[in-house]
Amino acid sequence: AVTAQTPDSRHLLGKLAVIEARLTAAVLHRRATDPDPDDGFRGLYVSDDQVDELLASPPRTSYADDADVTELEHYVEQEADAAEAALDRPLQLRRLARAFGLSPLDLEILLVALAPDLDPRFEKVYGYLHDDVTRRRASPGLALALTGAGMLDGAARNRFASGGPLVHHGLLVVEEPE
Repeated sequence: AVTAQTPDSRHLLGKLAVIEARLTAAVLHRRATDPDPDDGFRGLYVSDDQVDELLASPPRTSYADDADVTELEHYVEQEADAAEAALDRPLQLRRLARAFGLSPLDLEILLVALAPDLDPRFEKVYGYLHDDVTRRRASPGLALALTGAGMLDGAARNRFASGGPLVHHGLLVVEEPE
């Protein structure tokens, strides 16, 4: 388990808190638009009514519309800046990003992928959002939605390609590229 005793672990926990805030927004959106929230067979089938509802609503490309998430993210980075200044060294996540040429989006995607290993609650929530209890890891689409990049952003989707730094450096394995 990660503890908040070092500046590095505080930064990691802060970044996970940002992802968790976006995850909460995604769950709230799902509940608000779910035509049958008490369905005991959730994840096993899609009903005719659900298909009709899905086709009637416009595509949602991101769940990160909440200004509070942006504010939290800004606070986490300010705290990290202060910690780096006090330590006179880069924090581990930032050092990782620099070493592998990761953009802020790449780092967010990596953290979305790592979140279930750091906190098992993420596995179940990812399964819930996928409407498939067996999918306990974020798909590229879910990862993009949780980073605020948007599922339809082509440049963001290219971060999952073999030439993207996450895949190229072996930091991320995309098991279902389609």
